[in-house]
Amino acid sequence: MKDDKNIIKDLSKAIGKELNQVNVMSDTSVGFSYKIDDENIIELGLDLSKLNLDENKLTFVGELVQKLQSIKSLYIKFSKEKDLPNWLMQLINLEQLSLRDNNLQIIPDGIKNFTSLKSLNLASNNIIVLPNWLLDLSELNELNLDRNINLDWNQTNLHILRDLNDRGAKISAPRLFHFQLKYNLPNEQIEIIRVLEKVNIEKESMGQYVNPINIEIKDKKIVKWKLFEYSFKTLPENFGVFKDLKSLIIINTPLEVLPESFGELTNLEFLDLSNNNLSQLPESFGNLVLISKLDLSKNNFNQIPTQIWNFENLTELKLFDNPLNDEEINIIQKIPDIIRDYLRKKATIKVFISHAVIDFEEYQIEHLVEFLNNQKEISEAFFCEEDLAGNIDEWMLDTVQKSQLLLFIATKKSVFDSVDCRNELQLADKFSIPIIPLKGDDLDWGDLAELKLSRELGIEFDKNRFDDFCTDLYKYILNFKQEIDLMSEKGRKQGITDIYERFRLLLNENLDNLKRKINQLEERIKKLEE
Repeated sequence: MKDDKNIIKDLSKAIGKELNQVNVMSDTSVGFSYKIDDENIIELGLDLSKLNLDENKLTFVGELVQKLQSIKSLYIKFSKEKDLPNWLMQLINLEQLSLRDNNLQIIPDGIKNFTSLKSLNLASNNIIVLPNWLLDLSELNELNLDRNINLDWNQTNLHILRDLNDRGAKISAPRLFHFQLKYNLPNEQIEIIRVLEKVNIEKESMGQYVNPINIEIKDKKIVKWKLFEYSFKTLPENFGVFKDLKSLIIINTPLEVLPESFGELTNLEFLDLSNNNLSQLPESFGNLVLISKLDLSKNNFNQIPTQIWNFENLTELKLFDNPLNDEEINIIQKIPDIIRDYLRKKATIKVFISHAVIDFEEYQIEHLVEFLNNQKEISEAFFCEEDLAGNIDEWMLDTVQKSQLLLFIATKKSVFDSVDCRNELQLADKFSIPIIPLKGDDLDWGDLAELKLSRELGIEFDKNRFDDFCTDLYKYILNFKQEIDLMSEKGRKQGITDIYERFRLLLNENLDNLKRKINQLEERIKKLEE
């Protein structure tokens, strides 16, 4: 004890600062202090960062520290303009070493010889790469790497930290490293989180408070995620990889666009996108049919997004504080079922045009497609191009299946001599997609009976008044769309049945009128004969 006391006196004299005995040491406030146990100094704190010690004095300090035979813990800070002194690497019996805030870019190689080391604090440095020999320190059970903002995000660093963590060591690391050590998410998911957390990581490194990563994980799957007051304007294109999400909150951000992959989050039940800068939703948003509560308030929507028309589970929809017109401001105050029915009639549809290749020029298919693609309530018009490459049957199956309406250019060639047209019509029938025959001038309506098509749902193709015909066709489609729920298979089946039933009733009524007129005529004839 006497020797240690003398060493402390000499240390105080060498650095020009008095060292104080304390009962509890802390590596967050190094200062000038020491702790005694059983008359021996076991812990020492030296903040040399602001002392202008020359090399001789620094060497002398090292010689004195090495004389403390019982020292187990050392908390020390050096001037950031200087390298760590060699004598520090001679203290190989240390069990606890704090080198926080020393501007280190690498972990000193000499520490690999500290075989008794249990705790290593390297917080607030500039370390980039972790050495593999950290795993050789068998006694190491605590490693602090907080606020090492330059720590490289790579598999080597992650592997070392994960191995230490798996053997029970307490790891403190930068925001995302700490999160990944805890949950070990798939690479694609953690990379997206890393992109979204970039600004927060930078803020945290500057000592600013940021909200924690607010994610709930069950059975290694992300099921809830709250992103509050982030700075991103877009989400990564592959955001849809979070397929297990049931609840997602993204609020108070400058978010302007959702990626098309957002529609792959098909397990979502609760979605809050309020207080952002969204003005539209991707077409794929309509796939999120399990959503029961949806908040799109305080955005820039100038109309109610039609994609939510088929959200049959929807019990709560918030759209206030959006620049909607008066009609839709009134609509959003109604119950979800009424809102959905309103949107169904507004929703855009995909149209497939079935035609014989030989009729392409004569019936101006390309111009018809161009016209339909420019109409408000048609999202896309498909047709089979003559030089279509790849697997045509596969393309046909996929395209017809995702359409809500099929326009059939009915000509002698397409009705009697086109295998492709027959296949397209069969696919439409299989998926309950209504078919509107557009009858050409080279056949009669009766000729369509072979394909089980009739004039109840059809109109005549007027090649001589093509522009007017296109306009009339679009009006016909709009009326058809109002009459039939084209957006669901059940609705399409029921709608077509209703149309045929109305036609049958109308036909019966006309037949009854015709019979009455015939009877009246027969009566007149009889009277004339008398």
